[in-house]
Order: sequence, then structure tokens, then C-alpha cells
Amino acid sequence: MSRCARSAGVPPASFLESKGRRDAGATKEERAGRPRSAARALLSVLAGFAVQEVPETCHAETLQDALSAAYRTNPVLQGQRAQQKALDETYVQAKAGLRPTAGLTTQAQYDRGPNSVADFRQGFSGYNFGSAAITVTQPLYTGGRTSWAVRAADATVRAGREDLRAVEAQVLLSVIQGYVDVLRDQQVLAIRNADMATLERQVAESQAKFDLGQVTRTDVAEAQASLESARVALAAASGQLEISRAEFEAAVGEAPGVLADPSDLPGLPASLDQALKVAETANPQLEQSRLRERSSQAAVAEAKAAWRPTVSLQGVYGYIGPVSPLNTHDYGQEATAGVTVSLPLLSGGVTASQVRQATAQNSSDQIAIETMRRQVVQDVVQTWSQLQSNRLGAQAAQAQETAATLALKGSQAEYGYGLRKTLDVLIADQNLRAAQQSLAVSRHDAFLAQAAVLSAVGGLEVRNLLPGEPRYDPKANFDRVKHNADTPWEGAVETLDKIGAP
Repeated sequence: MSRCARSAGVPPASFLESKGRRDAGATKEERAGRPRSAARALLSVLAGFAVQEVPETCHAETLQDALSAAYRTNPVLQGQRAQQKALDETYVQAKAGLRPTAGLTTQAQYDRGPNSVADFRQGFSGYNFGSAAITVTQPLYTGGRTSWAVRAADATVRAGREDLRAVEAQVLLSVIQGYVDVLRDQQVLAIRNADMATLERQVAESQAKFDLGQVTRTDVAEAQASLESARVALAAASGQLEISRAEFEAAVGEAPGVLADPSDLPGLPASLDQALKVAETANPQLEQSRLRERSSQAAVAEAKAAWRPTVSLQGVYGYIGPVSPLNTHDYGQEATAGVTVSLPLLSGGVTASQVRQATAQNSSDQIAIETMRRQVVQDVVQTWSQLQSNRLGAQAAQAQETAATLALKGSQAEYGYGLRKTLDVLIADQNLRAAQQSLAVSRHDAFLAQAAVLSAVGGLEVRNLLPGEPRYDPKANFDRVKHNADTPWEGAVETLDKIGAP
């Protein structure tokens, strides 16, 4: 990324000073024949988002550069990716209910008691023994509880991927906003610098005319007041630029250099109807709400399965013998195997409560889908309307800036012939600066509205904005871990578990 002077986007002081010296050395007729402001110098700036005079060794930083850097390094996005990896493990944990478990148990015991409980006079004796055994348990049937838990986990993982998409869109939107904010503020600062140069010349000329008795002290005071007002505006513009630079650096991870004019964002819908249609299937928040409902629906069936019997196969193998004196030849083998069938009879109302709780949660998630759908429709309509409004506003601001430029030129020419007062020129200059700033803001808002529309429909993604950028695939990690600890017979157990499941 570019590393240029922090004043990038502002016409160099040498440019303004040399122009001021040329104007000061010109004759009255020459000055009357051309504009006294720096509007001509700003025309190239206002022709695009930010066409700046920069050193030849400094390369323009594009919006794609900023998006790419943020996509690779933004901590919010990286944190969400790690969160998704943690969510992937819930699927592995759910499938563990279909797999065997094994444990090692060891025991050492010493007992001492009477040789006869009827006659303690027969004395006392003690004995000791130890044991070590491995227990292996394989679930055969859980009434469908494990199968539905796996389905719920799968839907939860998919919902997490949609959440990751939403976070990605938020990060990209913050980068785009930071980028165009810096461009706008660089442009406004250039306008304020040019205004200062114009007003300084106006003050000097008013003073010269006052010395010749051609204007009054009021004319000089008006020019000086406008100059001081311009100083305040310049300081405010400089401060705002630093704020926007800091926001850019927070989103991208690097300070902005010389920013190039961005082209329109790809993938914008052609109409509002198309935008609504795309959002119905592509909006990440809406799809996430659907997947959450699917997960809670599976949780209802999982809760109901608690009423059904469970079947498991268990085997134990170990050794038992005296601990003292320790002699392995005295140890004997112990092995057992069996099938355990468990049928719950009473749960104190816990199971019924859990079923009601899961059912209510699923009803809430069903309602949340419609709530989110309405919110998405509202967002799409609002952002689309804002985009159209901002585009019209940018066109009007361009026309306003053109008219204000011509008005200032005319006022300055007529002022040179004594047909206009100093106040007339100052007002014309103020109108031009306001028009230029309005144009910068309108272009900023129109471009940002494009990103807002894409975010609302679910199209603000790296695969659309940066086709050549290597993309992070959350499914790759899921595919890598989901088969951990699989057994050859797991599919058969899962099929058996689905028999008669709720």
C-alpha cells in the first residue's frame, strides 16, 4: 500500500504560492480577464473523487488494495473466523453420541474384620486386593436423540457461516466508508486551501484599492472577515481529515496514502424488484434466521427422544488380585460383556418441561424469520431509495458547481472594471466553495449508498468485489474436522438410531 505524505490530496503550498505571485504581478486588465480564485485548479480535483497532484514516485492506493488488506488482517474478521472454527466442533461433539467410549478403572482396597461375627474371641484378620479394568461402551440406539442432535449442530454450523458472511460485509462496508471519507475530506481540505489563497489575494487587493481611495474601509473589513472565517473552516477540514484517516487505519490496518478514484461497485441490482428478489435468497441475516429455526426444530425432536429407550453394548476386561504381597501370578482375568436397555419412567417433569421449552424456542425462531424478512425488505427499500436520491443529488451538485464557477468568474471580471463591490465577489466565492463542498459530499454519499445496497441484498462480499483475492472458506475447516474419530460402523448405528425417532 502507498506511503505518501499525510497531506496527500491537498494542492501543494508551492502551487498556491506561485499562483498567488503570478496573480499579484499581473496587470489590472490581466487580472480582470481571468478568475482570481483557485477554482480553475480545483476543476481537476472535482472532476473525479480524488485526482491529486502527487510525486511521481508515489503510487495511488485503490479501494481494492484497502479491501484486500482488511480481508487478510482485520481483527474483527479474523476473530469471527476463529469463532466459526469453535462452532464447527459442536458437530463433532454431537456425533460422539454414535461412537464408542472407553475408560480405564483401577482400584486398591484393604479390609479388616472379625473372623466370626458371633464370637469375637476367634480373632481378627485382614486382606487386600486390587483391580484394573478397561470398559468399552458402544451406543446402539438413543431413541433418535443423537441423530437429531447432529442435525441441530449441522444447522447451527451453517447459521454460523451466514453470521461470518454478515461480519465480512460489515468489515468491507467500514473499509469502503473509511476510504470515501478520506477522499471526501481530502477534497474539502483542498477546497479550503484554495479558498484561503483566493481570500488572501482579495484582502491584499482591497487594501490596495483602499489606499488609492477606490473602496472604503468596510470593503477591506469584509474581505478580512471572510479570510478569518476561511481559516476556521480550514482548521475544521484538517481536523476532520485526521479523524477519517484514523478510522481508515482502524478498518484497514494501515494509514491511507494517495487514494485513487474508485469505480462503481460490481453486482448492483438493476432495479428495486431485482434487489428484493436477490435479498430473499442471499441476505445473510435472513438465511441465518432460517437455519436457526431448523436447528431449534431438531432440538424439539431431540428433547422428545428423552422419553424413548436407549440401548448400548458394554464390555469390561481386566485383572484382579492381591496388592500386597504383589505377585502378578496371583492375578486373575475378569471379563464381562452385555447389552444394557434403559427405559425412563419418571423424570420429575424435566423431560416434559424441556420439550415445552424447545417447542416455544422453535416458535420464536419461526416468528424471527418473518421479523427478519420484513427488516431486510425495509433495509433494501431504504438503501435503494437513498442511492437514487444521492445520484440525483450528485448531478444537481455538479450543475450547481459549474454555475457557481461561472458566477465567480463573472463577478471577478466585473469587479476589476468597478462594476461589482467587494461584497459581491466574496459572496460569489462563498457560493462556489459551498457548491464544491456539496459536490464532494454528494459523490461521497452516492458511492457509499452503493455499498449499503449491496450489503442489504447480501452482495457485499470479497468474491464479488475482489474476484482474484484468495478467499477464506469456512467449510474447509468443517470438512477437515467433521470425520475425526469416525468408526467404520458409525453409519449403521446412525441408521439404527433413526428408527422410530420423533
